[in-house]
Amino acid sequence: MTYLARRWAAAALLPLVSIPGLVGRPAQAAPADPPRYSLAATVAPAAMKVRDCRADAACVFAPDPSGADDHAALQAAVAKAATLVVPAVLKADGSVLRAARPATVLLGAGTYRLSRGLQLPPDVNLRGRGITDTTVSMITASWQNFTYGYLISWDYHTRRAGSSNLVADLTVNGNCREGAGAPVRRDLPGRPGAYCDFRGPQGDLASTNAGGGIAVGDRWTVRQVRFTNLEYFKIWVGDGVKDVRIVDNRFDNWGGAESGDEDNVGGGSRNDGVVVEDNQFDKTIRGNSFDFTNAIRTTVRHNSVTSDRAVAAARGDKSLYGNMYLEGLVQATVADNVLYGAQISLKTNGGYDHSGENRDITNPRDSVVSGNRISHAEDAGIVIVYDDYRDADGTAGTTGGWDDHSTAAGDHVVRPGGNNVVRDNVVRYSGQSGILVLGSYGHAKNAPDTITGNRVRNSGWGGSTGYDTGAGLFDTAGIGLSIGEGDRIYGNVVGDRRAHRTTWYGIQLGARRAPTVPSNTVLTGPAGETNAVTRVIAGAYRDVALAPEAPAGLTASGATLSWEESYALEDRPIAGYRVYRDDELVGDVPVGSATIPGNLLTADEAGFEDAAAGIAGWTAGFRTTLDRVDTGAVGTGAMSLTSSGSGEVSFAGRALSVTPGQSYTSVISAKAAGAGRWVRAGLKFTTATGSVYNLATNNHATTDSANGWITSSYTFQAPADAVSVQAWYLIEGTVADEVHLVDRLGLVAGTRTEQWIDPEARAKTSAYHVVAYTAGANSTLSTVAVS
Repeated sequence: MTYLARRWAAAALLPLVSIPGLVGRPAQAAPADPPRYSLAATVAPAAMKVRDCRADAACVFAPDPSGADDHAALQAAVAKAATLVVPAVLKADGSVLRAARPATVLLGAGTYRLSRGLQLPPDVNLRGRGITDTTVSMITASWQNFTYGYLISWDYHTRRAGSSNLVADLTVNGNCREGAGAPVRRDLPGRPGAYCDFRGPQGDLASTNAGGGIAVGDRWTVRQVRFTNLEYFKIWVGDGVKDVRIVDNRFDNWGGAESGDEDNVGGGSRNDGVVVEDNQFDKTIRGNSFDFTNAIRTTVRHNSVTSDRAVAAARGDKSLYGNMYLEGLVQATVADNVLYGAQISLKTNGGYDHSGENRDITNPRDSVVSGNRISHAEDAGIVIVYDDYRDADGTAGTTGGWDDHSTAAGDHVVRPGGNNVVRDNVVRYSGQSGILVLGSYGHAKNAPDTITGNRVRNSGWGGSTGYDTGAGLFDTAGIGLSIGEGDRIYGNVVGDRRAHRTTWYGIQLGARRAPTVPSNTVLTGPAGETNAVTRVIAGAYRDVALAPEAPAGLTASGATLSWEESYALEDRPIAGYRVYRDDELVGDVPVGSATIPGNLLTADEAGFEDAAAGIAGWTAGFRTTLDRVDTGAVGTGAMSLTSSGSGEVSFAGRALSVTPGQSYTSVISAKAAGAGRWVRAGLKFTTATGSVYNLATNNHATTDSANGWITSSYTFQAPADAVSVQAWYLIEGTVADEVHLVDRLGLVAGTRTEQWIDPEARAKTSAYHVVAYTAGANSTLSTVAVS
């Protein structure tokens, strides 16, 4: 990452996007429990006093604010302090033998106005009289001098081993709103979302990156500083900077202030050993609370972040601010933070232009996310994303480590991730799932993650039942995993305590249409720990590898639902359908509905319930004998097919009048008396000239068995010259004397062949959801809202 404005490359995997049609109960009011925001110090010592400066021979008093441009006077005070510094004494190996003695510039009370950035040389501290007493502010008319620059920064030309700097006890005000930013509590910034004043009425795009807060150097500490009204990054930790501490600071846009949407604490560029702790981020902030790219040994702990829908709405923003992004970080620690309306995301640096240091891809590795309390995140509460990209020749990156860099023009290095631990976090009221681990390239992860000891409650409170991550479709679950070999998920507690639940599953393994598949996931810990899942809607686990396709075409007419047959997948025969009213299971339809909506066949032709009617209406095909039997998929009757030789058996129904151009669907349920065979639903269309079109499904997954009934269906549009249509069915590959049973036969004009009627429809019902299920898993939800 550079000091230039960052530009996104291809669409990032997050934020997550709800799938159209997969909506649930409208979002409920959020419990009011955001963390407290206060300008009072939490862990920082009291501000330096005048007497303390007088007693320190290395302390310089800055002149009082002049009301005009104070830059020259402050830079002179800094230069004077620099003469009082005693640098560190180093050993031959470069380690510190004797620590440096820094000097200090003590600012007065009031507002210092700067026409250009103030640079601090090594070992020179800048201290104010208090976070509400001393302010350093940009002169708006001089914004050009702050393009890609900061009000306070390290001297980029001077690095000194063993040095340290402290900036403390003041406010940095970027004057985005001229004269605003006083420490006056406000729920909303003045003119939320509008351009900064110095950008002009048309929003001069050349100035979008002017006026950052503080850019730190090696071993800097920024403590008890308030950041407000800043267009550019509030704190920047850049190229190779080491051992920085950002502690007990405040970020807001009070007093009519507003800011640009760059990060509040941003940076990367291989910085090392940065600690960000005990800071508070108010709901009026813009930008991510934290975002580093390409960094190592970063610690983010004991911070609090509040993000608020009302503030976002006032700005016209669709998403909330405040997220913590660790993009391409390794050996990071994210611990004991409190986030309200924001998430923690460990991901790659793949969302940036693939150039410079972002040409090579670093995946999250060897990091720990623990003890955080996250509530009301817009998407998932905690997310880990593994990713890569393809070079011009279509190949992915060459595997390497942290110290490996690409050298070939047409290739890049990908540093695989994994070995991350997510433990002992509390994740509540996530808009979608609580914890997600996902990826788009399997080689981007080569070590298992551990997710344990987390308490995940009330996921999906935003109303979505399913969403597209860009790397697969997930249902709302406490924990979701779609990449990795041998990942460990145990000892977690997942539940939904609300009257109207929105958590569909405890743990989801795999994602639909995902480019990666998890394997050998460990669900029991070394001491026998398992996952405790209570009061979720559909089940403790969902294994996508066992799940069928979702039913399509779901509609509601009053209390009557209808939908299409789910398309059968290999080794995943449809066992039936379940119907949910909002969050309550209200219907189970094994095999299929007894009544096929709009069936053009008679009840006797469809279900064989009347023994006297027998098999009337059906004509046997070659080598096929038909008979009625006293058993069935639904009801007590069915038809048997007995083969007289080797090959297919078949039968067809009566010719019925047809509407040219109309789609028709045939459906059949079948069960084998012995060996399973391929069952094919089909249609026969006859034209005015006497031509016959024999058409049938080519879905080889519809194989019957002796263990239960399976369903096959087929849809085709009637030819323009068609005069009649017949239901037609085949069972392939039989041998002599082989028997198969068929039931629940249907022919409809249209596509929907399943139906369910709610026996106790309720006025307050918001939505119905239908899943197809197999012996092992549910499909994705199909949802219809009820107005």
